[in-house]
Amino acid sequence: MKRFIKIVCLLLTVVIALPVTAFATEERASNFFAITSTYLEKVSGTTFEVWFDVTAVDTMDELGVKTIKIQRSSDKTNWSTMKTYSKDNYSQMIDANAVSHADCVTYTGSVGYYYRAYVVFYAKDGSNIGEYSMYTSTIKVP
Repeated sequence: MKRFIKIVCLLLTVVIALPVTAFATEERASNFFAITSTYLEKVSGTTFEVWFDVTAVDTMDELGVKTIKIQRSSDKTNWSTMKTYSKDNYSQMIDANAVSHADCVTYTGSVGYYYRAYVVFYAKDGSNIGEYSMYTSTIKVP
């Protein structure tokens, strides 16, 4: 019986600790970001843009988006990454000494597929780095 009680106590401790860890991660992100948003916008035919907008809590040495992954699916369940945009290769994704930054990248998809983007927002303040990620809504290329 004592062993059962110890196991139950251990499991309760683990369950209680999990939400605290998730909250701590959210708190760290909020130390950098005031507002983050991203969405897809159809341009023409099979071409669309991934727009992002980020506002920091203060002026950052670097602010913007670290990575954008364009993902494709035929059933909205199984997603494959088709292209990755990186701040190292697309300089317009990051701004220096900024409190806000907005821009977009363009992608041409294939007819009949659903698309979404996975976006990782990025802020650097001295040696401190903050990241926050989110998915866009889904669109279908006609």
